[in-house]
Amino acid sequence: MAASPETFTLPDLLENWPFDHTPNPHDEIVRESAEWTESYKAFNEKAQEAFNRCNFGYFASLAYARAKGGHYRVACDLMNLFFVFDELSDEATGEEAARQAADIMNALRHPEVIPPEGDSILGAMTRDFWRRTLECSSKSSAERFIRNFDEYTDAVRQQAVEREAGYHRNLQEYYALRRGTIGVRPSFDYFLLPDDIPDEALEHPQIEKLAIASIDMTILANDIYSYNKEQAAGDDLHNIVSVIMKEKNYTVQQAMDHVGSIYVGIRDDFLENYKNLPVYDEPVNSLVREYCWGTGQWVTTNIKWSFKGERYFGKEGLEIMKHRRVVLRQKEA
Repeated sequence: MAASPETFTLPDLLENWPFDHTPNPHDEIVRESAEWTESYKAFNEKAQEAFNRCNFGYFASLAYARAKGGHYRVACDLMNLFFVFDELSDEATGEEAARQAADIMNALRHPEVIPPEGDSILGAMTRDFWRRTLECSSKSSAERFIRNFDEYTDAVRQQAVEREAGYHRNLQEYYALRRGTIGVRPSFDYFLLPDDIPDEALEHPQIEKLAIASIDMTILANDIYSYNKEQAAGDDLHNIVSVIMKEKNYTVQQAMDHVGSIYVGIRDDFLENYKNLPVYDEPVNSLVREYCWGTGQWVTTNIKWSFKGERYFGKEGLEIMKHRRVVLRQKEA
């Protein structure tokens, strides 16, 4: 008799989490952005179909539920650009990822200057999306985004270098890099893209605690949900479940439970800090509260999309969301 397949149970990451709302209703903008992304032909037909099944438009509809018009369009474009870069850099050497990052940042810093040798796919996508962004962005939002996106692309480059070398980070080192590669902080800059918010308002220690907590909860959730796919493909060096299994000699379930307990501690700190936001003069005060609400809703967005999209759980995601039991996949040849 064949042995029963190994299973594990996912932590319930929405337990006691109060942030929720309905998606952005402007589906036509989601479709326009998807068609724009596909027009660059970054993938072959099979890979494009897999990309489409991930339903990144749904992610954008939750993350930017209150955005309208051109603001919502570029927010959708940003989510698509993120995941195109993610897919292409996943297969890249350190040198290739460095070139991809340079192409992106060159397009952001010099949107009107096309390189003499022409644009790469990532350069062209970034240039087009960024030109549209500048039509609806405040100066402060645009400047913040470039700083934060530079940190993100450099972290992705470093991840590719370490993947190529087979380097395993310990838990502390892992967090330092993963906060960059997750790409959440530049995504926050699109919550209030048209509004002019001074850096010092968003850099207040209390607000920074919320931002870091939201980033860390996103990291933990992504690694929990992507672990099965990544371990099967042998691409789990930068996954906290694998890091903890290696450091503590844990089983998959023990590591999942441990990550779940870390998550609960971060969640509780976020909710406590959310009660004590700093007060500013209007209109900055209302904008800051909208930003902080967005950091909480981002956590919900990531979790709901992880089950509804097909990136991690295929067509079984919504069922797995209910019972949270997952069959451990066999290693791929």
